[in-house]
Parts: sequence; structure tokens; C-alpha cells
Amino acid sequence: MFKTTFQNQLQLLPADLSASIEKDHIARLINQVIDEMDLSFIEITYSAIGQHAYHPKMLLKVLVYGYALGIRSSRKLENRLNEDIVFMWLSGRQTPDFRTIADFRKAKLIDVKKVFLEVLELCQELGMVRIGKVSLDGTTFQADASGNKMRYRKTLLKTNASLEQRVDDLLAEAERIDREEEKLLGNQTEHTTGMDAKEIQKKLNHMKRRKETLKRNQQRLEARKSAIHTKLWRMRKDRNSMSSTDKDATMILMKEGYIAPGYNAQVASEHQVILAYDLSSNRNDQRLMKPMMRILKKDTGNVPEVLIADAGYGSKMNYRFLKHQRIAAFIPYNTFNNEMIERRKEDVEPIFGDIKRNMNFRTFHLRGKPKCLIELGLVSIAHNLKKIKPWLKRLAAYEDGRTKGIQLGTSLGYVS
Repeated sequence: MFKTTFQNQLQLLPADLSASIEKDHIARLINQVIDEMDLSFIEITYSAIGQHAYHPKMLLKVLVYGYALGIRSSRKLENRLNEDIVFMWLSGRQTPDFRTIADFRKAKLIDVKKVFLEVLELCQELGMVRIGKVSLDGTTFQADASGNKMRYRKTLLKTNASLEQRVDDLLAEAERIDREEEKLLGNQTEHTTGMDAKEIQKKLNHMKRRKETLKRNQQRLEARKSAIHTKLWRMRKDRNSMSSTDKDATMILMKEGYIAPGYNAQVASEHQVILAYDLSSNRNDQRLMKPMMRILKKDTGNVPEVLIADAGYGSKMNYRFLKHQRIAAFIPYNTFNNEMIERRKEDVEPIFGDIKRNMNFRTFHLRGKPKCLIELGLVSIAHNLKKIKPWLKRLAAYEDGRTKGIQLGTSLGYVS
């Protein structure tokens, strides 16, 4: 025998949607942390004229929770807002459409780094990080671009040389026409040319039209050369390719073993908490260590005591830089410390595993480095919030007296 199913039975739902959500659900942490944030830098971008907009805190909650679950499509998020009770609670049962969600992400979260830094400050306040032994590593993410629309430096240089040769040919032909024209203008008698005045004028008119055609062709070729020079300029010396759909992306070998347009993402971490992040079209990790250390210092106000990285960052230039900054370096070059290398594997690599596998973040949905940085910022925020949750449970178990830990632990049911 089976239990009878009553699909159309009328019933009273809980007045509060949160009654159906687990007490320590990650959405509760996201909700409280974002509620306490200062998002005035986003709010000032809205106009006081016209229809009231959806609150940026609500939209940010929806995006961060979506990224934590691996749901990034604005259309899928719109569906969840109508179907998923947790999304419905986070949004207060409001249902912005996919365009509103997409526009908010692209246009309003340009300074998403400020949100990331607030979450990082919370991690520091909870004692999760202290900028001591920092691990640095990079991974690749695929761009929202087709591999069939790549522009390669070698091909562009070859095309540019061909265009220059065609321009030279046009100029040579124009000079030849000028010489013939001079002969006709200097010898306009039937005795010297074998042509009467009408034939001479007809010949001159033909030459004029031909020179005008040559000039137009030259202008078109020069425009094509200028476009190639612009692409080469955007490609810079550190890249050999560029996508025509995402001009900041380059052809790169993905960690999964295939080649595709993408970015080299750099992450500095401590105890699996992301401290700093950046994107580059440069595939050489050696050249990205210094910029990442500068970003880390700018974001946290500190430089690490120890930097742990793999052999990809090993170079005399980087060792000199770290020595000048008084940072102890554990980067394989000729010899290395196995214990420190294992520490890096236990720190930064699990972050990439969480982001790529658990959060299904392997490909950007937006195009261009500034907008891709928004996505990397959102997934970094979601990752760090996920790391805060078990830390709060640990603080509660040890009866740690941090005010913020008690406050957040109480909201998740860890502290009574």
C-alpha cells in the first residue's frame, strides 16, 4: 500500500518563508553579512527620477547565493526566484527579471572589489587570516569567446606585410601614371604624340579617374593597416593571440588540457581564504607575482611574512623583489622545501577545486577583463562566505569571545 498524494489540497503555508529554511543555511549568513554592508557606492548610481528600483542589497544577495550554488545565468536566477524557497526568502518574494539581474551585475558591480574587501575584513575580524604565510597560484578560466574568432600575432603581421606591399604597388602605379601624364602635358602636339587634342584630353581624364581609384584603394588599405595596428597594440608584446569577441582574452592552455580563449586568474590565499585576486591575458606566471603582491598590499595594507608558490613563479627577478620587500620566499627554483610546497597544495589548490567543481565556475559569462573581474569577485565573495560558516561553528564550540563571531553564530543557531 502507498500513501495517497493530494496535489490540489488547500493548506496554510508558514507566514515566514525562513521557517522552511535550515537554521544554519548559508543563505542566512549571506543575508546578514550583506544587510550589514555599506553599499552607498552602488546606491548613488541610481536616479531619484522614475520608477523605484530593486534594492541593490537584494540583488547582490541573489547573485552571491547563486554563485555559491553554481547558478550564474540571469535567466536561471529569474526562474529560481519563482521556484526556490531560499531565493524567494532572500529576495523578499520580489521577482526581478533576467535583464534586471544581468544589468545590475554588469553596470552596478564595477566596484565589486569593495564588497569583497568587506567580506575579507570580516574574515580578519573573526581571526581566520592574519596575512602571514600566504600562498600564490594561478589557474585558467575560459572566456565567453569562440576559438574560431581568434586573431594571431603571426597572421596579423603577415597580413600587415601584405597590405604594405599592396600600398607600395599602388604608389608605384600612381607614380607611373604621373610620368605618363607629364609626357602628355609637355608634348601636346599631334607631331610628338600621334594623337589629336581630343584624344589627349580623353587620355588625361582616364588617368585622373585611375588615380582617384588608386587613392580610394590606398585609403581602404591604410584603414585595414590601422585596424591591424590597433589589434597588435591591444594584444601587446606579452600575447600572441586575441579574440575578436573578447579582446582581452588570449588563446591559452586550460588546466583541463585543451586550448581555448581565456584568462590566467591569480589568487593569493591564507587558510583557504582568498586574500586577493586578479585576471591577466599573460600566460607567464613569473611576470604576475609582483602585480599580485602590490594588489595584496593595497587590499589588506600588509605584505605577507612568507610567500609560498610553485616553480612557475621562480626567477631571480622575483627573488630579488621579495627580498627587497622583506618577504621570505618558498618558491621552487633549484631546491625547495617540500613541507612548504605541501602547504601550498593544502591552501590555494582546494580553492580552485571548490570554485571549479563545487561552484561550477569554469567559463566567464561576461566579456572583457573589467566585467570578467566582476564575476571573479562574486565567486571569490561566495567562496569566502562559505569558509566563514564552518569557522563560526568552530568558534562557538570553543566558546570564543569575539563579538562578531557571537553575533553571526547566534543568527546561524551555533550560539544560544
